[in-house]
Amino acid sequence: MQEMILVLSRCQARRMSPRSRKTYFRFHFKGFYSGLKIKEIHVYPHQSAELDKGEDYLLWVKFKGIRESVLEVELFKYKKIE
Repeated sequence: MQEMILVLSRCQARRMSPRSRKTYFRFHFKGFYSGLKIKEIHVYPHQSAELDKGEDYLLWVKFKGIRESVLEVELFKYKKIE
């Protein structure tokens, strides 16, 4: 079983991957994950999640991979921070 990761971050944009043509959300992040430097997080929703640009969220995600200092994760659950 994969570990769940808890993220508190701001949504910066909604994009579409040129390779897979899947929609993902770009989230702000500056720091490290498992010893690797991360510059942002790409969140791939498993459902039709509606996340708003500029809003803060608490995200429950599962690790997919790290590519070019970008942490790629699959969205499990989310809550908007009011």
